[in-house]
Amino acid sequence: MIKIGIDCRKINDGGIGVYLKNLLISWRDLKVPARFYLFCIQDDMAVLDFPSDAFEIIPHDYPKYSFSELFSFSKPLARIEAKLFFTPHYILPLNLPCPAVVTIHDLIHLLYGARGGIAGKSYAKYMLRRACMKAEVILTDSANSSRDINYFFPKWPNKVRVVYPAVDKNIFKRLSQSDVAEFRKAMSLPEEFALYTGALKPHKNPLALVEIANETKIPIVVATMDREIFDQKLTPRLNEGSRILKIDIKDDHQMSLLYNSAKLLIFPSFYEGFGLPPLEAMACGLPVVCSNSSSLPEVVGDAALTFDPKNGSDMLQKINLCWRDKKTRDILKAKGESRTGLFCWRDSASRIFEIFERILTR
Repeated sequence: MIKIGIDCRKINDGGIGVYLKNLLISWRDLKVPARFYLFCIQDDMAVLDFPSDAFEIIPHDYPKYSFSELFSFSKPLARIEAKLFFTPHYILPLNLPCPAVVTIHDLIHLLYGARGGIAGKSYAKYMLRRACMKAEVILTDSANSSRDINYFFPKWPNKVRVVYPAVDKNIFKRLSQSDVAEFRKAMSLPEEFALYTGALKPHKNPLALVEIANETKIPIVVATMDREIFDQKLTPRLNEGSRILKIDIKDDHQMSLLYNSAKLLIFPSFYEGFGLPPLEAMACGLPVVCSNSSSLPEVVGDAALTFDPKNGSDMLQKINLCWRDKKTRDILKAKGESRTGLFCWRDSASRIFEIFERILTR
């Protein structure tokens, strides 16, 4: 039985949390021959309370992105005699007593800047380089991210492995029309609307939503945690008669209901390490119109209408076509639901665990 320590302190952090949670659940369900020690912040312990003898939760309240976190794992990993350490984020602690595997989802911090300005970007670059140098294997979410990693850190191309994330089809699926109607009424949603979900950071191209609302008058519902950006950057730029509504979503079930309530998903991002929302939308039978940049062509294939995010007329043409033409939407729905079959969390988790085993049998 392999003892594996896992940094779970980002279990509630957006896409990284989704990634980690689904890997853990898949390893549990696959009954892989390992015992996992989950290092997490005490407030997140309930999130990791999976009914399984394979997991032991260890409180680990060292702040993320802190100096102290770099030295916080060596002793507890030695104490449990861990054979491997896995972190789903690029911060790799110092003085580890065992081999490590790290996931670098993307290089947004280097391409679009990090929190903390120049200092934050310099720190991110140093830690990314160190992770590439010290880790036994570097996991990443797409071939596009793999190319980015090899461009910025070309010394370690043989360490990089692409393992695609997936979507939980037990949650993200077509739901009953009565449940959808009840949800739409409870949330005061328009009868027809386009949906955007995700952060509103610059690399997500949030101002495109304003252009779409102003030029097409299509109502847009935005599911995001970035209230300040929404209030200060989007709302003041709207023309009279344009509509962008922010909505707060509590959990994945509500998110699935929201996908089922919309007419189409708009995803104008400049850069993604993978891009889960288009895949989640497809699993719910929602047509997708998204940018053709970074990893998104790998995710959507021919199952979405794609546009150049730097070309406003191309973007508006594709969105108008999907909004107005039922035949186009029906084709995208069918292709989208088929496309999601190519991505499976169990397959991804199984492949990553095989990588763990190969490291330990070298």
